Amino acid sequence: MSRDELVAYFNAGGDISELLRDATAGPDLGPTPSPDAIPMIVTGVRLPSDVVRRLDQLAGNDRGGRSGVIRQAIDEFLERHAGEAA
Repeated sequence: MSRDELVAYFNAGGDISELLRDATAGPDLGPTPSPDAIPMIVTGVRLPSDVVRRLDQLAGNDRGGRSGVIRQAIDEFLERHAGEAA
């Protein structure tokens, strides 16, 4: 997959967990860009398997998949708690 294809995949909200499972280290790509320059940042969250199954059922055939459902839930949470300190 080319860099442009990878960026397009991330921009479309694709779930890369399957791609990362068997990933190996590749060549050095140079300095790490600023987080503000990256449209999406991959982060890991541990969830119980029954929660993941429910997320997958909810996502169904939605293009955003599990990640899209989680992003939407986080967006709604942040909107509800805007201006609050943790």
